[in-house]
Amino acid sequence: MHQPPEDSHLKNQIVDGFFIELSEHPFSEIRVAQLIKSAGVARASYYRNFENIEDILNYYLDRLLVEHRSHSDKIPNSRSWTKQSIKDQLLDLFTVFGAEQKRFKLLIQGELSSHIYEFFQAVSEERNTERPADWPTGYPRDVFSGAVFQVIMSWLQKGTKESPEEMADFLIEYLPEKLFEQ
Repeated sequence: MHQPPEDSHLKNQIVDGFFIELSEHPFSEIRVAQLIKSAGVARASYYRNFENIEDILNYYLDRLLVEHRSHSDKIPNSRSWTKQSIKDQLLDLFTVFGAEQKRFKLLIQGELSSHIYEFFQAVSEERNTERPADWPTGYPRDVFSGAVFQVIMSWLQKGTKESPEEMADFLIEYLPEKLFEQ
């Protein structure tokens, strides 16, 4: 369902407040009273948009997933498993994560990496809808999503010194040939 612009603006304001609080407090210590103050919104606005603080994180990651989907739809052959289509998808992922580096570092430091991994699983499951016919199980998808997740987490923690293009090239070089359509 499409959100009216003012709702998404308000939600994004609350997301900003969430990350301000996460930069100052562990996730378990974030309180609604302080969060709404950091976000500059009324308590009623918060509860109209979110049931709890974890919903804010889920909304943020869902928004990134929607953004990734919109980029993916513009990539030629985005549902195929060729080296070029996977490289284009990886480039998009590294670009999105690089742009959100500060926030993802806060999530990692706040021991919320499992939420990021769930994001990767969602991206990977979408790609799995048209997996190569010779994949008898979901294990190749697991190899792909696990490798990409670990490399992106490492890249973020090391300060994103390499460009998204360099990282996409690196992964394409090191992923097993069996992952790609021949």
